[in-house]
Amino acid sequence: MPMKGRTTCAVHGCSKPVSGPANLCDEHRLPGGIVKVDGNTMVITTWYAEHGHESGIMLLNDFALGDLFGGREGFEANLTQQGFTNVRNLGTLLELEIAKQPPPGPWQTAYPWEMN
Repeated sequence: MPMKGRTTCAVHGCSKPVSGPANLCDEHRLPGGIVKVDGNTMVITTWYAEHGHESGIMLLNDFALGDLFGGREGFEANLTQQGFTNVRNLGTLLELEIAKQPPPGPWQTAYPWEMN
């Protein structure tokens, strides 16, 4: 069961029924880990992105993905507008393991805002 009271997809304008424990329909849902809190369920999606010489992994629940960004395409576009590159959903364990590998080049031990 998705979040209490939710029967349709969290993407605005989509009236398709939610899929299983997800807050998104079959068309909009993405793979991820299922989390249950107080009778509400969410699917936690995992994302990889790069910004400048750094890379990282982000977690986002499927309700926020649909409600705030309109789904995958909106989230990816939002990150691109913020200067992120190579944005991708890590829908499989293999993709997650690949993303854990450090990018080529030296690892930065200090962030720009720490250099004063």
